Amino acid sequence: MKKSLLLLGLLCPFAALAEAMPFNTVRQSLQQGGYWLGQVPVGSMVTLGGKAVPVMPVEKSSQAYVLLGFDRFEPSVRWLKVCPNATSGAVAATPACYVKKLQIKPRTYATQNVKGVPKAQRDPDATAQTRMAADNQAIGAARRAVSDAVQQHVLAPVGPALGFTAAFTRPSIGRTSGVYGSRRLFDGAERSWHKGIDYAAPTDTPVYAPASGVVRLARDTFISGNLVMLDHGGNLSSLYAHLHTMAVKVGQPVKAGDKLGTVGTTGRSSGPHLHWGLYVGNVAIDPAFWVE
Repeated sequence: MKKSLLLLGLLCPFAALAEAMPFNTVRQSLQQGGYWLGQVPVGSMVTLGGKAVPVMPVEKSSQAYVLLGFDRFEPSVRWLKVCPNATSGAVAATPACYVKKLQIKPRTYATQNVKGVPKAQRDPDATAQTRMAADNQAIGAARRAVSDAVQQHVLAPVGPALGFTAAFTRPSIGRTSGVYGSRRLFDGAERSWHKGIDYAAPTDTPVYAPASGVVRLARDTFISGNLVMLDHGGNLSSLYAHLHTMAVKVGQPVKAGDKLGTVGTTGRSSGPHLHWGLYVGNVAIDPAFWVE
């Protein structure tokens, strides 16, 4: 028996620690495009595949949140490592660390051929490309604001009522006309993959915040049309694209159910619909996994 345990430890150095993890799963969807949300002791250092991830303490609690997002083609096995008290100064020696094996389920994605996109949107000229570059700078600045907020939370505990800790409601009604992960063709020419969900609905259909957050971007862009970005805390942000109207401003706090704008067909669009995207940092995940 002792020999078998030794062999197991040689084959998987984390095996002996895997059952004694000092953290818990809040909720998860362990598949490509999914996520893991858990809690660890305050002061822990957490890595995924050797890369540090944010640890967000909560007011008046000994626990902190960790949120991981899995890419469209995330590897099938990921190792989550937690070192309690690593940053709190509670121990002088190197702390014991614990690991969890995350088995990521693969997915098969469809190919969608979108027809009827105007040529000027499909093949942008030099003027449009200059505008796109400015749009990308603005979107990048908004993402950095989300990241900066996470770093501030690492240093200063945040309240427990942040949007990223809650299941989301659908932001709008309508038929699902596009799904996460699909290859996108525009009149037969491949351009990109789809980083969210599309809901086809009549122009001026209301769009609502699916959870609480802060507006980080409200801008007319070339590709996404009228675009709103919300920061839900926890390094989680959401996008609402092709809006006909926008009803919020940058810096404005919103609650679940607050109106963000209305469905439209602005930007690169073949008809009125809402594009809803969800990101953990810069990783696009599937919004469908967050809907109640």
